[in-house]
Amino acid sequence: MATLNITLTANEKFIANIPPTHELQLWKMVAISLKEEDEADDIYSFLSIDDHSFKVPQYLGETIYAQYQHYFL
Repeated sequence: MATLNITLTANEKFIANIPPTHELQLWKMVAISLKEEDEADDIYSFLSIDDHSFKVPQYLGETIYAQYQHYFL
């Protein structure tokens, strides 16, 4: 199992154990590549996959949450 932790805002924190998939690895690669982007946008989410944490744009955090929402319920 992989641990997925998403913080959309200070009051919205979600943690779930999900089966490791190729999609999850793809999201990790996307987050790594976006980490190198300009962080001028002050609306962001925090994403943690296993031991790797990323500051990502808000829309990406919401997209990943929507994809794995059923694991958080």
